[in-house]
Amino acid sequence: MKENALFTLLLLLLAAWNPVLAQAPSTDVVKKKDGSTLTGKILSYSPGKTLRLEQPEGQVLEISDSEIAKIQQGIPVDAERQKSFESKQPLPKKVAKTRGLYAVSMLSFAAGSSDNGDLSLGAGFHQVVGYRFHKMFGIGAGFGVDNYSRRGETVYPFFGEVRCFLPSKKPNGNLYALVAGGYSLAFARKTLDITKAEGGPMGHAAIGYRAATTEGIDILIDIGPKFQRASFSRKLYNGDLEERNIDFQRIIVRVGIGF
Repeated sequence: MKENALFTLLLLLLAAWNPVLAQAPSTDVVKKKDGSTLTGKILSYSPGKTLRLEQPEGQVLEISDSEIAKIQQGIPVDAERQKSFESKQPLPKKVAKTRGLYAVSMLSFAAGSSDNGDLSLGAGFHQVVGYRFHKMFGIGAGFGVDNYSRRGETVYPFFGEVRCFLPSKKPNGNLYALVAGGYSLAFARKTLDITKAEGGPMGHAAIGYRAATTEGIDILIDIGPKFQRASFSRKLYNGDLEERNIDFQRIIVRVGIGF
C-alpha cells in the first residue's frame, strides 16, 4: 500500500512539473547569411520560399529562404541572451609594451667555421634587463654563457646593449635591431684537459622581430653576427700543451621571451 501511494505521489509531482518546464521562456533564432541574427517566433516556413517570423515587439517579417543560413527553434531565452552577451565582449588586445623596464631571456644557436674550415656549432643562453625610455630606444645590461665548439671552449659574457625598435603600424609587434658589447670570462676545465683559459672582448649585432601576446609576454627571434676573443691551453694525450688564441666569428640565431 505504501509503495502504491508513493508511486502515485511521484506521478502527480511529475505531472505538475512538466507544464512548468514546458512554459519555460524560449525563442526561435534565424541566422542570416549576411551575419545578422533575428529572434522571435516562427509562424510558418516554406523551404525554398519564405519564412514568417514574429519578433518580440510584434512585427512580422518575411525572410527569403535564400537569405537564411541556419534556423534554431526553442532556444531558452536566458541561454540566447548569454550567448549574445558573450559575442559582444571585446577580445583581449595584443599590444606590445612601448616604455619602461624590460627583461629578455634568449636561447642562442651558433654556426661558423672551425680552425680547419669545417662547420662548427654551438649554443648559449643570455639574460638581459633594461629600460625602454623611448618608444624607439632602450638600453640594458646582461650576462650569459656561450659554447662555441664541442671542445669545451666556453665563455661567460657580461655586456651592455642598445635596442632600436623600428616603427610599425601594428600594435602587437615590430622589428628591432640591437648592438651589444662587453667582456667575457673563461675558466679552466680540467675534466676536458683545459688547463688555462682567458676570455676577451665580445661584440654582437642582430635584427629581429618581437610579437606581443594577450598574456603580456613577448615572443622574440633575431639573427646576426657575433665576435668573441678568447684563449685556451689544453693538455694533449702525449703530454704536450696546445695554446690556442681564438677569434670566434659566428652567426647567431636566438629565440626567447620578454616581459
